[in-house]
Amino acid sequence: MSARTIAVTILGLAVLLIFSFPTVTPAQTDRDALNAMYTASATIPTNIKGVHTFPAAPAGFDPLQAADMDLARYGYPPRPPQQSNPEDYARWSKAVKAMKHAPDPNKLIEMPFSSRPMLPGPASKETAGILGAPSTKTSGNWSGFANTNKNTKWSKSTSFYEVVSEFNTPVAQQPFGACDGTTDVEVSWNGIDGFNNGDVVQGGSLSQAKCVSNVTTTSYCDWVEWFPSYGILCVITPSGPGDDVYVATLDTGGGGTTGTSQTVCLTDETLNMGSCYLLDWLSGPGLVGDSAEYIVERPGYGCGVNICLVPLANYVADFWAYSEAWTFTEYDAYVSKGTKTPNYPGSTATTTYLINMMNDQFTEIISSATAEGDYGIAFFDENCANTGGCTPNRAHSSLSRMQEAWSKREAPCVTIVTRRARSRNAGCCPLIESDFVSAGV
Repeated sequence: MSARTIAVTILGLAVLLIFSFPTVTPAQTDRDALNAMYTASATIPTNIKGVHTFPAAPAGFDPLQAADMDLARYGYPPRPPQQSNPEDYARWSKAVKAMKHAPDPNKLIEMPFSSRPMLPGPASKETAGILGAPSTKTSGNWSGFANTNKNTKWSKSTSFYEVVSEFNTPVAQQPFGACDGTTDVEVSWNGIDGFNNGDVVQGGSLSQAKCVSNVTTTSYCDWVEWFPSYGILCVITPSGPGDDVYVATLDTGGGGTTGTSQTVCLTDETLNMGSCYLLDWLSGPGLVGDSAEYIVERPGYGCGVNICLVPLANYVADFWAYSEAWTFTEYDAYVSKGTKTPNYPGSTATTTYLINMMNDQFTEIISSATAEGDYGIAFFDENCANTGGCTPNRAHSSLSRMQEAWSKREAPCVTIVTRRARSRNAGCCPLIESDFVSAGV
């Protein structure tokens, strides 16, 4: 039975739950019905197998006045409670009013690399959380913040349900005074999973700068992904530096693998363009919902112990206005009672982690983050990412040890984005020009 058939059945039964199971709250019933509507309504195929988007809303459709079920039917992110959380509502209102144009569903671009689960650094560089400060970790590919829980399998109450962020697409350039002869990449995103496990559902912006013979070209896009079923899929191309991006990542499919689908809603407010996308599970582990992240990353490619990281673009600084996340239970309380979530970048709970990205040798930080109040983030690149001298795509012993530990979390290693380069990855070789040409970038 397909995911959409199941969703239609759930949609029909959801109303009966109120009468059949008194312990189920009205908010939970509404949320279950909403998730079923997202899954059932994404009927427009894209040029990427397993990825669907939503039918166009009828003429005159006003998302501010529409019923919640109609928002899901036509691919708009869920509405926050207006009365109890007017600031959240104002951000959402701005985003949905900017969804005046839908990206062409037949022009998604599969990049030759993917955003990956976190590659953890040495334990010696970690610190445990103390009163008034989050725990800290280092990583080969992530910088930012992660809110976590202790789940080892998906839970209908404590798994993360939604992550929302608003940020600017950073400018991409090569390190100052350098031309490294390849493409340097930065991706900003929010998502669910990846901090402690081998999958991650996410959406965000991509900024890349290629320098050959001292000539630099840049390109940008807004993208969605569910790793390892899909790598980075550019859905709004081209976007631009400084674009305002709103992302809502939703667990609309629950845990498990076969027959599950997850939803990512993406709006480029500068371009007045956006849509939601339903991503079917194809391979790898299913969603656990044990972490929600707000991340600047250098993506990677390859498989197992041959995972390679592309050089981090010199983005200088990246400012995020707002981010927060909810578990299923917290979201129900948020909608029904206006209860604020405890999950945001500035949380000082010991289950919140500050992550610093390091170079391949794990000798210096190349991207860091600081919380701006509770909900904002300021990212900065540092050291060799800013001034040059990083050693990209080299099988350094420190990175190789981290790769070996990482590969155990990602098994079975099936990555769509390595199809073009898998046969060449044994030596952690850099991506070549043909990889980017075939991707259309």
